[in-house]
Amino acid sequence: MGSVSASHLIIFIASLVVAAGVAGTLVTEVDRVSQSITEQSDGMSESIETDIQIISDTGADGIYDDGSDEVTLLVKNVGAVELPAEPERIDLLIEGQFINPDAVEAEVVGDDEVWTPGAVVRIEADTDDVDIDGETRVSVSVNENEATIQFRA
Repeated sequence: MGSVSASHLIIFIASLVVAAGVAGTLVTEVDRVSQSITEQSDGMSESIETDIQIISDTGADGIYDDGSDEVTLLVKNVGAVELPAEPERIDLLIEGQFINPDAVEAEVVGDDEVWTPGAVVRIEADTDDVDIDGETRVSVSVNENEATIQFRA
């Protein structure tokens, strides 16, 4: 009888050690998943609160300047959060071609230095590398929020 209870005691202690190891691993993994979900929800919240709208007049000649080969857009922040008005943070596609941030200038219209909700940013892009003729499509993307406009060049 003594040998049976000793072997049961060894098996019981071994199962406690294994259970403690599994519990420690589970706690670590649950913490990682929790942090990942929190980070994703913060990013998603910012993306949901972000909204932009291109307010340039498509009928006017104010969007494309043939002489300087520049596209000028007025983009309004109609979301609930401040946005970066920096060319590196604004993605610009003209006729499906990505415009390098070095060829883009962005400045807040008015006295503001920050692109606050309700503020407008003037985006000017050098389009030497893009063939602009006839119907032209331009897309602006900030924080995964996109606005598109079509105009006739």
